[in-house]
Amino acid sequence: MESTVRFPAAAGSFYPSDPSRLQTAVDDLLKTTCTEHPGNIRALVVPHAGYRFSGATAAAAYSVLRNRPYKTVFIMGNTHAQCFEGIAIDGHHIWRSPLGDVPVNTALAVQLRDNYPELVSLSTTAHQSDHVLEVQLPFLQRSLSTGFSILPMLFGSNPGDIYQTSAKMLLTELGTDDLIIASTDLSHYPSMSDAVAIDRETMRYIVKKDIMGLEKHERETLQRHIPREVTLFCGPDGLKTVMLAADHLSLQATALHYTSSGDAPFADRESVVGYGAVAFHE
Repeated sequence: MESTVRFPAAAGSFYPSDPSRLQTAVDDLLKTTCTEHPGNIRALVVPHAGYRFSGATAAAAYSVLRNRPYKTVFIMGNTHAQCFEGIAIDGHHIWRSPLGDVPVNTALAVQLRDNYPELVSLSTTAHQSDHVLEVQLPFLQRSLSTGFSILPMLFGSNPGDIYQTSAKMLLTELGTDDLIIASTDLSHYPSMSDAVAIDRETMRYIVKKDIMGLEKHERETLQRHIPREVTLFCGPDGLKTVMLAADHLSLQATALHYTSSGDAPFADRESVVGYGAVAFHE
């Protein structure tokens, strides 16, 4: 059967579409934002905005993976482009970026669909125009050793406790040579000063792997009606899945980097998005 390809949807907008420009941009970010090695990395929390805004924070996370061998990279986030229920695993065989092709672990995708039919579906349409997982691919291609595959997972409309089921599923399938990526941005649209204060607390709860504390922080912050703050994190299901899985695996957590869109040159500081990177490690 002919392999099907998921073509990039965000190239030319979120990151350069020209291969040489993209490689230079990613390599420069990885060099500039090189982070101290925190141990054997099992999972990361990374942002997913345009590289101009969140590239330095993403690079701080991916720089700790330089030349490490992983088998399967589980990339998860909440859908930003399609409406569906459950978890949609991409049904393509290959994901293509301007830097080349990366295989999808199709055998694992089918296995998860078959083992969790009420939760997991295989879908190409859910992923075809969404950027939240795609923007991770060039960083993976320039940081990891070759030979890895990916498992792209998008969360749709689900109960608030979906992370408990997804973490259990993940822990059942996760190997010691696999990596989990949770893709989320932080505060959306408050002033830069408000975002920094809010996101500092958000990052603290993520590092503590304290989901109940994180949810309380979210509720109390939104009840304060801070101007223009609409959400504290746009990838809640993937984020909480990783936090719970890391807790079950007794992993340590290290905050690697924080910035906001207001830090970019000539950017608006009255309405920003926050970006944080966290590593979970042995």
